[in-house]
Amino acid sequence: MVKSEVIRMKRALKILMIFVIVIIVFSVGFILTLQIFEYRPEDITELSIENNPVDSDEFHVDINETLTILTFNIGYASLSQTEDFAMDGGTKGRMDSKAEVEANLLGIKGIIESNPADIYLFQEVDIDSHRSYNINQLDYFNTFLEMSSVLAYNYRCIFVPFPYTNPSQMMGKVNSGIVTFSNFYGESAQRHQLPGSFNWPISLANLKRAMMITKYPIKDSDKYLTVINVHLSAYDDGTMRLEEMEALKTLMLEEYDKGNYVIVGGDFNQTFPQAIIENGESDFEYLFELKNDEFWQAFPMDGVWFEENDFSFGVDITTPSCRLLHQAYDTENPDNNQYYLIDGFIVSNNLNIDTVETLDENFVYSDHNPVKITINFIG
Repeated sequence: MVKSEVIRMKRALKILMIFVIVIIVFSVGFILTLQIFEYRPEDITELSIENNPVDSDEFHVDINETLTILTFNIGYASLSQTEDFAMDGGTKGRMDSKAEVEANLLGIKGIIESNPADIYLFQEVDIDSHRSYNINQLDYFNTFLEMSSVLAYNYRCIFVPFPYTNPSQMMGKVNSGIVTFSNFYGESAQRHQLPGSFNWPISLANLKRAMMITKYPIKDSDKYLTVINVHLSAYDDGTMRLEEMEALKTLMLEEYDKGNYVIVGGDFNQTFPQAIIENGESDFEYLFELKNDEFWQAFPMDGVWFEENDFSFGVDITTPSCRLLHQAYDTENPDNNQYYLIDGFIVSNNLNIDTVETLDENFVYSDHNPVKITINFIG
């Protein structure tokens, strides 16, 4: 080997070492930055209710009237029919333009206005996020919903480096949460941090799941309508979802034992018992069956505890409430899509479910369909 070749090899090795060192320093610095600015909510956070009506009988819940509630995971107005998502087996993390997000918001507005309700429970509402082109979606809803609103953040990160393989699709800065709108006077609203977490350092750029509990006084009573808005974990091995459900059960039972009327609604990321077909002691099938064993699985929700404690499920098994984002929605062959039933309600036995319907919006503006329930009070 001639001397010039040795020099070239040493030079190439030196450049490679410098390159590796730069990558290591950058990675360590990035993780350290995420660690410093990590969102660390308290176990319980008191929330502010915006545009809250006055504390008077006019705006208290009347148990002699039917109550209508709609829950809708809007997918930060960015997971419409044209989209896939990297976590589901697709490639994308955001839409290609701000105009597309605005078009989805307009479509979601149309759905909401066509389905008036006393209370709306929304999930995945972005406040200032790169993935949805920094549109304040809460402000957008406030412009046409003349109702009170309360926000509980469940995702705050200065930069989410996902999907890792495509920098142009990375979600970047995320500020997002669950929102409850209501026609009633809200006496209090709290964010309850849910247990469980992904392993470090993944946890630094992941959601901090929470329940939001809002309490509305009952007219001529010392009792409350307790409304709990939830968006439970999705991409864990099922363990976190079990922990979250235990925390939810505890909160539900505490409120019910006080004599309050309890309604839980939202995206549970678990298949409701009504959409599980039992085939034996431990064998089962999903009503909306998995078309591929590698697809994301919405594990079954255990319904036994709820039955034993007199809570009822408000779900509509005739229409799926969610689709998988492993591909864009197949409109020509709808059977080619993967569906789930993970959105709905759980109510205490002092409430009677009159109707419940999953609105078949064909996943045009979100990867979820809204679910609407009408309820009557007992006693």
